[in-house]
Amino acid sequence: MFRTEHEPLALLVELTPRLAKKRFREEIYKDWEYKCAYCGKDATSLDHIIPKYRSGCSSRHNLIPACTKCNSDKASEKMETWFEKQSFFSVEKLDLILYWMESNTLEFIDTYINNAIA
Repeated sequence: MFRTEHEPLALLVELTPRLAKKRFREEIYKDWEYKCAYCGKDATSLDHIIPKYRSGCSSRHNLIPACTKCNSDKASEKMETWFEKQSFFSVEKLDLILYWMESNTLEFIDTYINNAIA
């Protein structure tokens, strides 16, 4: 989750839950250049790729920026099913979203394994 060695130090200053949540969300928006991962318009919210209704978590790997329309249209539908029906669907965008889910999960697993071994 940290991009540089100085970020953990910055978190010591931001101990309030409100500021930590804001920073967490901001990093996700930045990674997607503040654009909806589905249609490419300006993102106004974070969408749970696997909806909370379907036991999706609020972890980084399950959240992507979305515009209001995409987020509300998708609702609790399975992401792939909903996305494939959209006029703006592309295999490249779908692959990018799936990569996002996998890479962040693997990053967490790698960090966990490395810390457990050390």
